[in-house]
Formats: sequence, C-alpha cells, structure tokens
Amino acid sequence: MSHLTTSKGITLIELLVVVAILGILTSIGTIGYQSFVSGSNFGSNKTILLKYLQKVRFNAHADNKHYKVTLSNSSDDLLLKVYEPDSANIKWRDLNLNRRCGCYSGVNTGDSNCSNTFSNSALSSLTSITEYDETLEGLNVKSCTSDSCSSPVSETVELCFLYDGSAPTTKYFKITGASDDTAIITHNKTGYVEEN
Repeated sequence: MSHLTTSKGITLIELLVVVAILGILTSIGTIGYQSFVSGSNFGSNKTILLKYLQKVRFNAHADNKHYKVTLSNSSDDLLLKVYEPDSANIKWRDLNLNRRCGCYSGVNTGDSNCSNTFSNSALSSLTSITEYDETLEGLNVKSCTSDSCSSPVSETVELCFLYDGSAPTTKYFKITGASDDTAIITHNKTGYVEEN
C-alpha cells in the first residue's frame, strides 16, 4: 500500500508571492487614500471659503457698511482678511459712486472722483478686522479676467461687498489645492458668490 504525504506548511516562494501581492495592494490603496484625502481637504476648504464670503456679504448688509475682503497667498496657504471703511471718510456712503468706482483705497490716478471711495489711505496701511482673519491651509488663489480663467495671475484678490449686499463689479478668481484640484469662483454684482 502506498501512503500519501501531505505538506504541513508553505514554501518560501509561496510566502514571497503573498508578501509581494500584499505590497502591491497596499501601495495602490495608499495612493487612492491620499488622493481621496487631498480632494476632500480641497472640497472642505472651498466650502469654508464660500461660506466665509457669504457671511461677510450678510454682515455688510446687516451692519450697513461696506466691507473689503482680501484673499492672499502665503506659501501654500490662503489668508482671508476683511477691512472696513475709514470712519472719517464720507465717500463710501455714496452707493452710486462706489458702484461706479469700486471700493478704492487711496488715490486713483485715473479718475479723481474715485479716489478714497473706500478709505482715505492705501489698503496696506489699514488694519483688518481680526475676528474675520482666517487661514485656509493648502489653498492658493489667482485672479482671473473671465469665467474661463484662461490667463490666471497670482496676486491678492480684493472683493468688495457694498452695504446693500451687492458688489460694484463682477470678479473671477481661481483657487488651487495641494493636489492640483481647482475651482473658478465668481463674485457677482449681486454680491452672491458661486463656483462656476
């Protein structure tokens, strides 16, 4: 009679194959997870930015005052700041002038009527309202001239909310996340801010 022998273990080659397969699956899962997390962070930051701008719009209307928002890049982060008009400046109270000129800080050499429509001095010499200061990590901004944003420019974006909740002009800007996720945002004349 012949006896059948059975193996009671695995060979080294079988073990190496299993380890190699696990390594491949782990690396695929890690890449997918990192992509998921970075996309999630971008979506979360975009939502925070849109809510922030809507809050400023609401407060401009509620406080019966113009507010200027700056979005500026600081390394890989986006700094959000809000400014209010000079208390000594009366031009900002003229809604029609501000609609025509925009919220101009300091001297406008192109049209003297538009000088100081927001503040008597340049924005760089004003102090932001600290309760509005916020930093969104992993987000950057570029200014655009249209909703297609074919030639974005990396510069500080200034948005103005007039005291009736509207804006003097329509503005476009592009936000970019750490994993190259992008969105083009429109700040409409109605004051409403939306993603294109």
